[in-house]
Amino acid sequence: MEEPVFPYKEFRAGQRELAEAVARTVSRGGVLAVRAPTGFGKTAAVIYGHLLAKASKVLFLVRTVNEVEPVVRELRRFGVSYTVLVSPRRTCPLLRGAPGHVPAEDFWENCRIARLRGACPYYMEVESIDPGMASSVLSSGSSSLSGLRLIGSKLGACPFFTARRLIEDVDFIIATYPYFFKKELFDYAVAEMGVSYGDLSVVIDEAHSILSIHSITERSLTLEMLERAVEEVKTRVPEYKDVVESLDSLKGVISSLARRRVRGLRLVEKEIVLEALGDHQLILDAAEESRFRAASEALASGDASSVVSVRSPLYSVSLWIETVVLDDSRVFYSGEGRPSLLATLLDPALIAREPLESVYSAVLMSGTLPPHGFLSRIIGIKRDIEYLDLSMASRAERGVVYTAVASDVSTRYVERNRVTYSRIASYINVINTRLPGPKLVVYPSYEVMRSILDKMPAGVEMYVEDRGTSIDSLSESLSPGNRVLINAVAGGKLVEGVEFTVNGRSIVRVVIVVGVPFPQPDDYTREQLQIVSSRLGEDGGRDYVYRYLTMVKVKQALGRARRSPEDRAAFFLLDYRYLRKDLRSMLGLRYDRVFKGVYGLASALLEASRVLSG
Repeated sequence: MEEPVFPYKEFRAGQRELAEAVARTVSRGGVLAVRAPTGFGKTAAVIYGHLLAKASKVLFLVRTVNEVEPVVRELRRFGVSYTVLVSPRRTCPLLRGAPGHVPAEDFWENCRIARLRGACPYYMEVESIDPGMASSVLSSGSSSLSGLRLIGSKLGACPFFTARRLIEDVDFIIATYPYFFKKELFDYAVAEMGVSYGDLSVVIDEAHSILSIHSITERSLTLEMLERAVEEVKTRVPEYKDVVESLDSLKGVISSLARRRVRGLRLVEKEIVLEALGDHQLILDAAEESRFRAASEALASGDASSVVSVRSPLYSVSLWIETVVLDDSRVFYSGEGRPSLLATLLDPALIAREPLESVYSAVLMSGTLPPHGFLSRIIGIKRDIEYLDLSMASRAERGVVYTAVASDVSTRYVERNRVTYSRIASYINVINTRLPGPKLVVYPSYEVMRSILDKMPAGVEMYVEDRGTSIDSLSESLSPGNRVLINAVAGGKLVEGVEFTVNGRSIVRVVIVVGVPFPQPDDYTREQLQIVSSRLGEDGGRDYVYRYLTMVKVKQALGRARRSPEDRAAFFLLDYRYLRKDLRSMLGLRYDRVFKGVYGLASALLEASRVLSG
């Protein structure tokens, strides 16, 4: 590998220091945690550091598919080879024009059957494609997804398996978290190509997400899913009568819990669930047989696209069962929306420890990492972590970021009432009227969001997040001139790792955070606190559950307005609890004004307008 060239005229402040720290870490096979703000240029510096160290194979992990593109742009500037591993469902040529939405878990199994039966013409072409040609086509797309789709349309080969085949030849692999933290997926997508954990130098972007990495194990089971699964058994595999009884027993568990009014998540005795399941392996067998028969029927029609479009509610139930039967999993009942049983692990170390202990080197980077010493305890690794804090003092943002705190409202449970909701709605409406452009409003829960939006005046242009929200459709409809309120929930898909930008500059310059997104005081929180405290101690457990997880959500929300060093932003924190010393310290912001009432808000808006206008 030739001596790398930094593709910019000069380094930003701190970039060279970061690159050299990365190079040292990779050279000695260590672990580096980097705390640096948005707009710092972390991605370019970290890539450069790996090139300086002549790293043989780098796995660059991002949380979502949307976060792949900034990494691709930087790798192209450096002129290094790369491949991309994202959900094959997004680029499968057989799904073009297929009716409806195929769930990811269904697609993977359908794809497997289509390949085993020789029914996918695109997969059959993978081995015949020249890797150099495939790499060229991949990099010719306007985005990574378009490049992958071009592999299907131009080369007639499966985009995912062609990209996977490139792993042997490229310097960088860009992938989403599950391809590293889910061992079965890592083994299938990466290890099968001759690359083990120990061969890799890993970069984890948005590494604060490791604090809740256990959430990738979460699976929900609803009455509707069970009813559709029962119907599937009766129509596709009627000989599995005992499975119907088990599914009906699970319906009974949910129905009995639904008769009680439950707030938040309630712990369910796992023995009750396991007893209802009976022989859970029988359900897994029925799910596999049902899909095989459905796929065989589709294959008989001669249309390969119908194979990958097969849906199996019973298979979704089987995935939930696989989490339930894990020794360390817990089951909770949720009465919000559709009654459901949530199966999950609660300790991030159960997911993060093994892969991070196994890789050759690792760089964890984020603007919201917890303090040195606490990070290694949370993820449970014994390797020494070097900590590099390049977050810069808050005074560096003076005159560029404006922060105001409302001292007369709060979303504390004891203060949630119509008067409070009306006052908060009034503040949001005034901010929206007085300041230009789109605003992001972030709430602690869907319940609080709905209650406040009910108090908003008619005629206000709004976009409201729900579980079916499409980030792409929202991004396409936004422009700097829109005076629209984007209403989202802390920790949701519109807050974590999403960029609303034009030419690298944020369209959203005003962020309003309603309340403090503390976890609900329910069984889920209490159980997680108990489990994590067994490793971190009581104080450490409380810090993790009630402070770090909470402040990461707030910082991520505020970060949507600061996507480049040139961005100016105004933050409005509508809860007097932000005046608490511990929260203020962890947030790390300079408060420009503490206000009360609409007259106090008017003064804050004048000051914010001056900052935004530059």
